[in-house]
Amino acid sequence: MACVQIRVIVDTGPETDERERVEGTAQLRKLLLQQGVEEVRLQRDGDQPPGAKAGDGIVLGAMLVTLAPHAFSAVVSVIQAWSARASGRSVEIVEGERSLTASGLSEQEQRELIDDFRRRTAAPRNGETTHGSP
Repeated sequence: MACVQIRVIVDTGPETDERERVEGTAQLRKLLLQQGVEEVRLQRDGDQPPGAKAGDGIVLGAMLVTLAPHAFSAVVSVIQAWSARASGRSVEIVEGERSLTASGLSEQEQRELIDDFRRRTAAPRNGETTHGSP
């Protein structure tokens, strides 16, 4: 199955500074890499969607994660555990046009999120049907 890319945006809380956000992002990046994802790289200004202003700096607290769909549940679990370690932490996960904030999710909410992601990544794209024709 093909890999997908998600955007992970780290918020270390309102009482933290830029250094703490950089350290928190690096810590979460290391944890995600330990989950066997294909790649975790810091998002650069040039990685913005079409129409957004581009530059060459790093977007503070944002990462692009490339993973196989089967690894999504482990990634969500790691993100959830990381965000629960300190008050005020949250992580936004963006996949395509959809986003969610992984902070304080119950086990049931986590399962629903993972099931929804699996359905969407397994669904045909670009007008294809399950029979392979438009």
